[in-house]
Amino acid sequence: MKDQLKYRNPKFQCPHCGVVSQQRWFSNYELCNIVFTLYDHIFLDYRANIDSYDQEVIRKFLKLAKQNFPDNINSVIPKSLSIAVCESCGEYSIWVKEDIIYPRQISIEPPNEDLNEEIKAIYNEASRIFIDSPKGATALLRLALQLLLQQLGKEGKNINNDIKELVEDGLSPKIQKALDLLRVVGNNAVHPGQINLDDNKDVALKLFKILNIIANEMITKPKEIETLYEDVIPEETKKHINTRDGRKN
Repeated sequence: MKDQLKYRNPKFQCPHCGVVSQQRWFSNYELCNIVFTLYDHIFLDYRANIDSYDQEVIRKFLKLAKQNFPDNINSVIPKSLSIAVCESCGEYSIWVKEDIIYPRQISIEPPNEDLNEEIKAIYNEASRIFIDSPKGATALLRLALQLLLQQLGKEGKNINNDIKELVEDGLSPKIQKALDLLRVVGNNAVHPGQINLDDNKDVALKLFKILNIIANEMITKPKEIETLYEDVIPEETKKHINTRDGRKN
């Protein structure tokens, strides 16, 4: 997958900004060359203002330094180290032996594309703080749920009442359970409760997937069906269907 966080992938979801972005990779060898180029350039500027004899001394010094430079720099930059720089936010991730060590992170799927931008921003913020604060991440996901209910046409002030209205509107039991799961666990993150998220991070982690499942079932799938219906069914047939179902054309 193009957004998979994997060593040397040219494009993945940045663990800092949450955007699926191009990544510029630098190996140990490339980092050494960058450092030495800067090192050499400093002396080039210096050599422009000194006598020819001193320039020859510096030239010999740089030649010797270049021979020893890889061993010297490897004493502080391990051979197994690589750095990826995000083209979107400019932040970097550090990799050792093909594993990311900075920032500390865990694989969390990106937010559903059909969510409002505000909800996606909150989702990404929750994913960034999940390792350090599963309670904080869960509290943010509860806020995301509240905004999702607003996107679905509800008030978003009382999550329990909004879910009740959706059930009365014919909400499937599967999605009702998903909504209540996110609501109840989210309440425990905001208020003291019986669910200890510090001891059960897996529950908090699954809530990211739950929010996407809700969005997929209630926004993405209906939108895809509506688009297909509008594109495929002839207008005359749509009128007959509306008449059959007692709707105005």
